[in-house]
Amino acid sequence: MSRVVVLGAGVSGLTSALTLLRLSRDDIQELTVLACEYPGDAHTGEYTSPWAGANWHSFAAHSDLDQIRRDKYTYTKFLQLAEDAHTAGIKKFPIKTFSAKNKGLPWYIEQKFVEDIVFLSDKELLERKLDPRKHVGYEFTTITLTPIVYNSYLLTNIKQSGGRCKKIKKLNAIEDVVDVMGYVPDLVINCTGLNGGKLLKNLEPSELQKNYPVKGQILQIYEDLPFQMIIDDLPAEDKPSQDQFLNVFPRQEGGCVVGGIFLKGDWSTEVDENLSANFLRAVKNHIPELKSTTVYNAYTAFRPGREGGVRIELSKYDLPEKKATLQVIHNYGIGGAGYQSSYGSALEVCSYARKVLSGSKELSSCKL
Repeated sequence: MSRVVVLGAGVSGLTSALTLLRLSRDDIQELTVLACEYPGDAHTGEYTSPWAGANWHSFAAHSDLDQIRRDKYTYTKFLQLAEDAHTAGIKKFPIKTFSAKNKGLPWYIEQKFVEDIVFLSDKELLERKLDPRKHVGYEFTTITLTPIVYNSYLLTNIKQSGGRCKKIKKLNAIEDVVDVMGYVPDLVINCTGLNGGKLLKNLEPSELQKNYPVKGQILQIYEDLPFQMIIDDLPAEDKPSQDQFLNVFPRQEGGCVVGGIFLKGDWSTEVDENLSANFLRAVKNHIPELKSTTVYNAYTAFRPGREGGVRIELSKYDLPEKKATLQVIHNYGIGGAGYQSSYGSALEVCSYARKVLSGSKELSSCKL
């Protein structure tokens, strides 16, 4: 029986913790989540999960089979939760997506993976001031999550499954977990987002420079919409900023979140009023169903980017002062795909954990 510590209480950490408790409970004596912020706290922009748009709209490349597998599994899981878990803050919505024709179709449309696929007519594109010669539109069934509700749901289920949670000050290095816990855990799960590399500055300094913020900006509006909308390639008439697109996601409780910016390496926390105006101009141009937009909140946050993409793997670090080895499974650097790949990523974490907890030399698959 092993003692496991999960670092981080964002969607990656909470989903990893719950998946471990459900799939490897017989191997776990004690599982503790350590974090300086939990759902419901007054959050910083680095604690990304509470601020997210939080839907499923995979942007995995056709060649990224690992990410496609994660996204596929999570899509199926979210649809199931939308039906069965009425307190999870998940609701199904149709999504209308528009992108440039010359980019081709995403994998989930080509593979006919998602439910209820419909290609949108030239008439609808014209009504939305999009050129059918340049844009293609399609619709399918997806979900929206309300982050505070959903992450609280995960936290409740962790506790009900026997997990413990402890609020701590921000760790300076991953090996500090030994002093916090008072022992060397059998396994540590590193789900610390933007801090994933910083915590390894002593044990794996090459990771320190790989992490970077991807700034996002969100407006919350009171008005409802019966579908989600994404325009990946905004027309020049919208005068978009660099790296701007349009996302509008209705939430289960009403209202919508409006966003659409992907700024790599930008640590500024200020809301860009010009960018907010760009968002609202694009909404007015392309979503006639929203006859008005009443903004009641605007904020920024940072997606956890990483050179080379998400890191999900097992590392072993010698701790000479403790005369011990720290076994760590990393799950950080997911960028903007934290929610939509969360269960698939957690399943990979579980497979590595099985190897550690069972003492096997082989990687075993986990299945729910």
